[in-house]
Amino acid sequence: MNGLLLVSHSLELASGLRALLRELAGSELAVSVAGGEDPLGVSSEMVVTAIEEMQARGVERVAVIGDLGSAFLASEAAIETNSWQDQVIVVDCPMVEGAVAASMTLSIGGTLDEAIEAAEKAWEVRKA
Repeated sequence: MNGLLLVSHSLELASGLRALLRELAGSELAVSVAGGEDPLGVSSEMVVTAIEEMQARGVERVAVIGDLGSAFLASEAAIETNSWQDQVIVVDCPMVEGAVAASMTLSIGGTLDEAIEAAEKAWEVRKA
């Protein structure tokens, strides 16, 4: 099974996006969150905990989608210190649009690589 990890400085933001993804792609989609509450912020330890929880539920590969620069730094540090380079991939995409594209791809049986490609293509989608 593959899944998504939403990493944000705000746990509330990531949790809200997870709720949207579950509404759009179905509740069986493996989506976890990592982020701060009080204070806001994110750390590699938060990311490690979220990934380990996903792995315990049988998620083999994870696409990480973040909000701001240090969310990516924390995610990359978590991956490097745990040798997860093959299992956990940080995706460069707009958070909401990329997460929606990735989740929809996974929900119709796409691979994680296809979901990552869909998320990255979200940079090209214009809204107006």
